[in-house]
Amino acid sequence: MLSKFRAKLLSIKFRAIRRFVITVLAKIPRDLERAIIFGDTLNHFLMISPFRYFFKFKVPKDIQTNLYDLSFASPLISASFKDDVSSLLQWQLLGIGGITYKTVLKKPSKGNLRPRIQEIRYQGEYGILNSLGLPNKGVEKFKLSIPNKKLINFNRPIGVSIGGNSDKEYFEVFNSIDRYLNSVDYDQFFYEINISCPNTEDGKCLSDDLDSLKKLLEKFRNVSSRVIFVKVSPDSSVDDILSICNILSKIEKTVINVGNSKYVRASNVGLTQKTFSKEGGGLSGKYLYKNTLKMVQLISSKYSIPIVATGGVCSYEQVKQLLDNGATLTGMATLLVTDPLLIPQINQRLSNE
Repeated sequence: MLSKFRAKLLSIKFRAIRRFVITVLAKIPRDLERAIIFGDTLNHFLMISPFRYFFKFKVPKDIQTNLYDLSFASPLISASFKDDVSSLLQWQLLGIGGITYKTVLKKPSKGNLRPRIQEIRYQGEYGILNSLGLPNKGVEKFKLSIPNKKLINFNRPIGVSIGGNSDKEYFEVFNSIDRYLNSVDYDQFFYEINISCPNTEDGKCLSDDLDSLKKLLEKFRNVSSRVIFVKVSPDSSVDDILSICNILSKIEKTVINVGNSKYVRASNVGLTQKTFSKEGGGLSGKYLYKNTLKMVQLISSKYSIPIVATGGVCSYEQVKQLLDNGATLTGMATLLVTDPLLIPQINQRLSNE
């Protein structure tokens, strides 16, 4: 009861502070990224201070979820959009079942020009539109951050999202990270192959050649026995998603993740060239949920492969509905930046079923 009250109280404070920071830092000129940078800095100092224990919640043992040889403390996992340790640590303290580092590319990249991320309303729902363009430190620097004791000590699965601008790059990044992970004394790592990224130059998928995808996954499996998630986009056709499921059903220890952010033109949500540097970007938020549920129901009715349901998940009721309809795990993104204190509340309700 005390934990429930603490979570609700912290939730109110978190949302109030977040809204204040956005109002002060992200309105004039309009650029949500300034508020995000400030928030990440504030959270960093919070996570290295004794105050971090206010965010520590016990995860009920009866909601542990096993997936192949991975043991998730909860069916809630983080989507692949952050790589700073402070954010990942905060979510684990709150009770997230597993974490996923944001997509890693072969070479460092600063991403697209700012402003490249904004709050918007899409068909009446709150959302975030981003055209970040995968800013990242590159695979060599990223490898140095993987064996972080603060994260590993939770003994929960840690995912690495792999990206590339060609099949060759995907494999080079995968192979480089896998060789490094083989030297790390920890067996709860998994991979996520990001074949959909709607905030790149043309707003299209990084890979839409299913024959190449099949060959690439077979190459991955030949060099590694770790679990592989494949993340698809809600912009992909139903036929393509089912074709991908068919491919995965024939490759051991694979998982379908539906899905990613949806491509939306900036002008359609009231953004201009001054407030958004690209013509469009990836929408995340509550609007995506209906499609996520629809795809979970369709896939689970046709295939027995594990499903991660990502997209618009923001409440206990939605998590429960997805799990009841065939999802093994539910991925979260927008919720983790708008109200992460819902994590312990959802965990507790799942345990009390």
